Amino acid sequence: MLALLLLIILGIDWASGYAIAGYCMTHGVSPLGYAFWQSFGPFILLLVIQLIRRDIWLNHSQVTYSVLCAIFGIVLPNLLIYFAARHVQSGLLTVIANISPIFTYVLAVLFREENFRLNRAFFVIVGLAGVALIVLPSLSGLTVSLGAKWLYIALLIPLSYAFSAVYISKFHPGKGNILGYALWMLMVSTLCISPLAVINHGYYELQLGDMKSLLIILEIILSTCGYVLLFIILKMVGAVYYSLVNAVAALSGIAYGYLLFGQRFTLTTYLAICVILIAIAGLTYSQKFRSENKS
Repeated sequence: MLALLLLIILGIDWASGYAIAGYCMTHGVSPLGYAFWQSFGPFILLLVIQLIRRDIWLNHSQVTYSVLCAIFGIVLPNLLIYFAARHVQSGLLTVIANISPIFTYVLAVLFREENFRLNRAFFVIVGLAGVALIVLPSLSGLTVSLGAKWLYIALLIPLSYAFSAVYISKFHPGKGNILGYALWMLMVSTLCISPLAVINHGYYELQLGDMKSLLIILEIILSTCGYVLLFIILKMVGAVYYSLVNAVAALSGIAYGYLLFGQRFTLTTYLAICVILIAIAGLTYSQKFRSENKS
């Protein structure tokens, strides 16, 4: 029950981030500048916490683990999200980014984290069909106005998240503090993004009384909580059942887009979203909690 509650909280957390990013990207904030604050801000918060706890160091294997988690779990997907947010509606982008369960199961089988099962393979095919309804120009009118290339590029986001989730779950060193891993991931992300922001003049200065600055600060807090919850949930339930968070995030993202930005989709796109959610639910509920499997 606790794991389910944390999954719901994290799903709403992620969806809030997409909505905030969509607003900031369409109101003058550079994707690189936004990405910098979403790495540097949570890094500083966790650094203060870890300094107080006197627990900031990791051994060699743990550092390597954190670097790879940072690249595939933060740097690549975040940059893709923030650039795509200028061209794709936040509600649709949230759905696309959260189809990672489709890729997660495939990668989990390849990494021998999960066994192949026909019913789960069926839901993967169903999910891919939903994706096709969104990204194929002949079937979705949205690609005409948004540009098909950004919808295709956005598919790299869930693939990166899927790899990160499986890697975090399977190759966890077994030692180290959750906050420590999150701290080092954010440090690596900051070191990767900072030079790009400086070179491309993408730095965004935070200012008091500025709505965009306040939203960036809010997302810093949400991101910090999200990165910590990510490790807690994956340790509790594993990579595949973690997929439930994607369904929650997708539904929350659609709600944010509808209520806050008045976003509307074509009937074909709504059908695609329903198909994708069915696939995510099917993959999720065909997998028992890892804790139950161990008991």
